[in-house]
Amino acid sequence: MGLLKRLTEMTSQNGKVNTLDPPQIIEKAKKTYHEDGFITSKACQGLAQNLEASLDNIYQKFENECKINFNEQEKLKQPYISEQKGKRTALLNKTEELEKIEKKIEKIDEDIEKLNQDCRKVRTNPEDYLIDVDKRASAKFWIGISFLIPLAIYIFIFYISTSYSAFFREFNLGNGFVEGMFYPQALTNAYSDGILELGFILFIPFVFFGLGYLVHMFQEKKGITNKFKIAMLYLITFLFDAILAYLIDEKLYNLNKTFDSEPFNIAIASQSVSFWVIIFAGFVSYIVWGLVFDFVMKEHADRDKVKSFIQSKKEEILSKEKTLQKINETIDKIEEEMSNLKVRISVLQNIIDGFILPVMNYKALSTEYFQGWQQYIAAELRLGREEQDKALLECREVYNKHIKSLELDTDSYQNKVYTKTL
Repeated sequence: MGLLKRLTEMTSQNGKVNTLDPPQIIEKAKKTYHEDGFITSKACQGLAQNLEASLDNIYQKFENECKINFNEQEKLKQPYISEQKGKRTALLNKTEELEKIEKKIEKIDEDIEKLNQDCRKVRTNPEDYLIDVDKRASAKFWIGISFLIPLAIYIFIFYISTSYSAFFREFNLGNGFVEGMFYPQALTNAYSDGILELGFILFIPFVFFGLGYLVHMFQEKKGITNKFKIAMLYLITFLFDAILAYLIDEKLYNLNKTFDSEPFNIAIASQSVSFWVIIFAGFVSYIVWGLVFDFVMKEHADRDKVKSFIQSKKEEILSKEKTLQKINETIDKIEEEMSNLKVRISVLQNIIDGFILPVMNYKALSTEYFQGWQQYIAAELRLGREEQDKALLECREVYNKHIKSLELDTDSYQNKVYTKTL
């Protein structure tokens, strides 16, 4: 048994002799097993059946000695022990990394909850978030809308009627300035007159709406230039209203004039009550509409401040949720890696708790034994040539079968690992 141990120590992982060991020990070990094979073969006349039993016997002896040779086992298991330590360290690092990520997730969850609270609270307490908003802005906005829409309808009707009366309508005797301003058949008659006339009176109110919108835009900006532009817009509107009033009042004047009447002119128009009524019926309503429109837009801006704040917070929430999704994917990957590490650690532990058989060492030993067995048959067993060759072939087949059954017919691995089983 001592030679088995020394032979195990003398062979390297490739089954080659370790040149660091004394050569005489190696040669003695080979010679011993060679002689043992020779002697055993001689005792049984080289029978192949006996060779099979002898090979099984020396394998069992080799395996049993490996099991009880703790120093050798510790040496063979050292790579697995080192790997297990590395895996445990890696598992510890992954555990710490996972803990850090979980803390990061908690922080993100807290941030998302705070953002949701901000979205809820900003509606009732915008000043807490440094947003200068009138709390009654929403109510004022809807009140303004309730005035703005009827005013817009009035202006639409007024300018359709007055524009048609001023440019296309033929007045009859008995028409007063009220009928001149408001003409119920304006759209019907414009449609009958042609598409151009209809388009003109339909879209002319939008000119005034556009002027009102420009006034609002200029009022949002400070400066003398913007004030001058606003004044010019009001002047243009007044002049247009004056033209409409002049044309309508002229038609009414011409219906009632006599041979002694002077031709209608600006002086006469400026003294006419109907002239000023028509101007202010349009211009004042336009001014009121513009002021209400500006008021509604400002209240809407206040409401937009809150909406913009909420929208920005929701975008932050969405960004953090995407970050959480990526982090969860990372967690899944880490947990999979940890699971694989745990499985490998468990496998390594089973290897460490089991034993390792240096099978290539046994192959070197059995080869020496088999050569001794064959030497007796070839050199001393008295047989005919054909019988001798047949005996050698039978023994070779037995040996090859033995080596193959132990999966030693390849040099792809050095050790056979027997893991611990429950």
